[in-house]
Amino acid sequence: MVAQPSQSSHPAETAETTPAETNAIEQILAKLQHFSPERQQQVLDFVEFLDQKTQPQPAEKTIWEEVDELMAEVPDEEWKKLPTDGSYQHDHYLYGTPKREL
Repeated sequence: MVAQPSQSSHPAETAETTPAETNAIEQILAKLQHFSPERQQQVLDFVEFLDQKTQPQPAEKTIWEEVDELMAEVPDEEWKKLPTDGSYQHDHYLYGTPKREL
């Protein structure tokens, strides 16, 4: 059988319901009572999915925030090994061409 709705901290569920909302809830509960336990579980899973979709999602990190975090993991000794003229002499470091004169 269908379990009765439990108390929830969801804002929409703690506010007073209108007659139309109460009617919809009663209709849903009446139909659920005729479902098999497996089908009731499917309905519960779907309701939980809908509830999860309405929850605020954490903001994703930008690519630059990701890069900053990765760079922070590299020890200072490794950064000191990098060439200081890498942007100007990139052809030399990438392809082995002679260094440009500064």
